[in-house]
Amino acid sequence: MEVSEAVKNRHSVRVFKDEAVPLNTITEIIDKARQTPSWVDSQPWKVYLATGATLKKIRQVHLANSQNGEADSDWPTWHREEWAPYPRRHMALHTENRAAFIGNQAADAWAEMQHELYHAPAILYLTIPKESPNWSMFDLGAFAQTIMLLAQEAGLDSMEAYEFVRFPESIRKIMDIGEDEAVAIGIGLGKAAEHKFNDYQAVREDLDQILKIKE
Repeated sequence: MEVSEAVKNRHSVRVFKDEAVPLNTITEIIDKARQTPSWVDSQPWKVYLATGATLKKIRQVHLANSQNGEADSDWPTWHREEWAPYPRRHMALHTENRAAFIGNQAADAWAEMQHELYHAPAILYLTIPKESPNWSMFDLGAFAQTIMLLAQEAGLDSMEAYEFVRFPESIRKIMDIGEDEAVAIGIGLGKAAEHKFNDYQAVREDLDQILKIKE
């Protein structure tokens, strides 16, 4: 698969099939992703893979936390009003389009999919040291994108979501992640189920709005 094809075809999957992902496929993806560039070759990332019985436990704990507790992610979230106007406009459009797509009656089902961690059969938890500069966060983003494009090449769908890391202390305990590591992002891997939610595609900004050329 060409890189451009992987970029074009890859999209966020919100409902996965109940179908296990071969461990060797994921291992090969992470092995290739090690080539991602980083600041002074710092390679700040670590990856923790949850699947099988461990993932079942995580899903149970996550559902209980969603029903009973406040989110306490390692990276604090911002209220949308705190974001700069440019990205805030995109977020508002996304919310509006998503609501129109799923309809009021499906809103609860959408939230339920989130609480069930999208039924992903495998979840990668990406971490970096808590004492990290912004450059390491940039590096981690590049690493995550590389993983998702390699997954697309391998015939797997993906979902990178805050929902996976809303309750890091639970994840840290189950996955044996050190206290010095920030549970930064989670990536669900698997095959997309045939479901209406997977037909939703976010709108991308026009090229002339993001690219400025001076000759």
